[in-house]
Amino acid sequence: MFHFKFPKGFYSPLIILAVVFLLGLTGVFKPGRKLAEKKLIIPIRQKIFDWRRFAKKDLDGCVVGREKEITELKTKIASLEEENRQQKRLLSSPLPKTWQFQTVRVIGTENETLTVNAGSEDNLKEGMVVILGDTYLGRIYKVSQSISVVRLPTFLDEKLAVSIISEKNRLLVGKGLLTGRGEGGMKIDQIILSENVSAGDIVQTDVLGTNLVIGVISEIVEKKGEMFKSALVKRQYNPRELGTVFLVKK
Repeated sequence: MFHFKFPKGFYSPLIILAVVFLLGLTGVFKPGRKLAEKKLIIPIRQKIFDWRRFAKKDLDGCVVGREKEITELKTKIASLEEENRQQKRLLSSPLPKTWQFQTVRVIGTENETLTVNAGSEDNLKEGMVVILGDTYLGRIYKVSQSISVVRLPTFLDEKLAVSIISEKNRLLVGKGLLTGRGEGGMKIDQIILSENVSAGDIVQTDVLGTNLVIGVISEIVEKKGEMFKSALVKRQYNPRELGTVFLVKK
């Protein structure tokens, strides 16, 4: 007949458990249990409960206090992504490798100007060129301690010497003097009548020996008996949509 034998080490734990059980019936462990529940078990369970409760509200979109934090986080992520895109655009632009840049953020647009979030304490100076990729945005004309103001080429009576590049073959087809007309407008005067410029041609200006884009010709204006003709120019960006831009530090 088969006889089952318990392992030798089985009896000691069994005896201890039995003693603990019997002592528990007498109430001897009540003070210690109460302390453990108060200091350990209850706080842990409370944290778990709160976590589950708030986690559920987060999932349901009901935590009002977190909405601001989430919005700020999304804004920061979007800003970093936009800055990263503009950095890549800058690196892919045909700009001199010797040029050095400083990243700034546009914080306001008004009357054909940009306000950026850096000033004299960031070593900004009047006359510094502001670009977006290979696009010329203007020059700083006013600097305070922590902000600066940039005049766009569309600023009323802002003047720039420009060259006109054919859209078809990328050859120089004309030159002239570009004047800002305000409200997003620009006009090139003093284009020689015989120069073969047309709508869609690219308008550039020289900055430190490098040509930067200002916009494209939208319309040619000619008058009988005149030696020169004019052209209206359209920019290729919306100032109100600008975020990260770059200062040329060279």
